[in-house]
Amino acid sequence: MLIFSACTNDNQNTGINLVITNQNTPQNSEATYTSLKIKGKITTDNTSPISSRGVCWSTNPNPTTEDNTTIAANDNINILVENLTANTTYYFRLFAISNNEIHYGENITLSTLSFENSNWKFSTTYPPNNYTIESTINFFADGTTKFDEIGPGQGFFITYGTWSLNGNTLTYIWEGNDPNISTYVYTGTLSGTTMQGTFTHPSAPGTWSAIPLD
Repeated sequence: MLIFSACTNDNQNTGINLVITNQNTPQNSEATYTSLKIKGKITTDNTSPISSRGVCWSTNPNPTTEDNTTIAANDNINILVENLTANTTYYFRLFAISNNEIHYGENITLSTLSFENSNWKFSTTYPPNNYTIESTINFFADGTTKFDEIGPGQGFFITYGTWSLNGNTLTYIWEGNDPNISTYVYTGTLSGTTMQGTFTHPSAPGTWSAIPLD
């Protein structure tokens, strides 16, 4: 979900007017599970030089430069904010510094993608020969999963398990909800629109990677 607000200066008496030109739509927002693109433009209506500009953000409204900040190279803002947490709402504000004063725009409210009800293509690789099995896995909102192996066994070899996300760290139990009983337990990190990590197996632990299917 992406909601953009128009931007004006917090202090109308300084002679500096900050404007955000919204260039984002649901189609080009570039939101991922762990990143968000901030686009806009900073303009000034006087001759006071802008010494610095950029975007600041927080999980609370009205972020300031005391929170997380990224500096922009020029007044045309096109910043990819990374290392965010999936399924989280963030507040962003453009800012400009002129004559040692900080001027902020209005809040921009954005959310990273939700992992709930997402579908992924997994590649599970077994050492030492790097034999790989591909599968589809559905991660349902209630914390359950459905595994279906891609290939001749598709639609026949199905298991149901569980998942949890701690920040951007995924734990996926291949079957059931007890990691001590399940044949496979996957752990890994969600980044952008990919995941990767390791899995445990009684005889052949290995690595895995995944990409979203929709």
